[in-house]
Amino acid sequence: MITTSQEYRTTRICSLMVTHVCNLNCVYCFEKHKDIGKRMMSFKTAKAILEKEFDLFTNMERSHEERFAIEFFGGEPLVNFKLIKEIYSWVKGLDLTFPMMFQTTTNGTLFTPEILEWFTNAKDDFRVVISVDGDELMNKANRGVSTNRIPTDYIVSHWPNSYFKMTVSKDTLSSYAQGIIELTKKGYRVPSSLAEGVNWDKQDAKIYKRELLKIGTFYLENPQYKVEQPFDLPFDKLLYDSAIPPKNCGVGTNTRIYDTDGQAYPCHLFLPIVHGRDNIEMIINSIDFTDDSCLIDDTCLKCPIAKLCRTCYGYNQLDRGNVKARNKKKCKMLLAELQVISSFQIQYFMQRKDRLTPEDMEKLAMAIRGYELVHHTKFHFE
Repeated sequence: MITTSQEYRTTRICSLMVTHVCNLNCVYCFEKHKDIGKRMMSFKTAKAILEKEFDLFTNMERSHEERFAIEFFGGEPLVNFKLIKEIYSWVKGLDLTFPMMFQTTTNGTLFTPEILEWFTNAKDDFRVVISVDGDELMNKANRGVSTNRIPTDYIVSHWPNSYFKMTVSKDTLSSYAQGIIELTKKGYRVPSSLAEGVNWDKQDAKIYKRELLKIGTFYLENPQYKVEQPFDLPFDKLLYDSAIPPKNCGVGTNTRIYDTDGQAYPCHLFLPIVHGRDNIEMIINSIDFTDDSCLIDDTCLKCPIAKLCRTCYGYNQLDRGNVKARNKKKCKMLLAELQVISSFQIQYFMQRKDRLTPEDMEKLAMAIRGYELVHHTKFHFE
């Protein structure tokens, strides 16, 4: 059964690097080693990968609500749209015994009427995620392309549960709230996050806090809009009963990406197109992604907000040569985020105090606990 229904939880993601080619050159792009040969994955390679993955998922211990996902990644995946169609047609003809879905992450600029028509016909089986970094000026600053080239209204009308992913760079930080609010008012779901690999400074943290306050106020004054990342941050992570925080993504365990040649990697941030080919396989083999203690250093382990810290292990390896070595330049940004969002969540749930569910009450209690932690603790960042 192929379904994008929210009744199912995606617990295994098989990402296919269908192409190294991309038509854009975003300022924060991590793919610094694109091949001159413009490599593409073949259907033969993709079929062999998926047959192995399907067999693995079939034999896993799992509940009936757990779902398998095939994600098309790049480069820009629509460059190899032919392969996407071939894989979809082949999978649809299989008699799979588990729920699954398709997803593609795209910059949205290569949609043609024909491609849109194809995706529309397959829309019940696909989640389409498009990167849009704010308003016209923000998107041009980050991605060098006009938002007019992206069929945003069409995507929203046909995939109401899909979302637009915003990445915030230094260049667009001061316009962050404006971008989120403008897109949200248009009816778009827009989770957002800070660009990795950036040397954020103290002034950036002040701007970030200011922009977050604007967004939080917008959500509180307009309760008809769904709260998106990072404002839905789960403070219940503070209850985690181990001194070692759990990793914050499925890298190397329930997530796997396959390069154009079929070679498997822990996630897209560990691909040779990101790191180069020198020693990357040896580096990956030296990391135990099932052991959370291998993913945090002693300094971060002592931090009071370590359980709430989101980090990118691939970027840690890429920028600082070790998956444990988190970007300490981001600490002040995270603290500003936690201060604003804990306060926001308290106000958000108190506005609904007469109709809170037991789950809401628990979230409120944890937001209060988070608020006390980030406002009443002295932090000593670099």
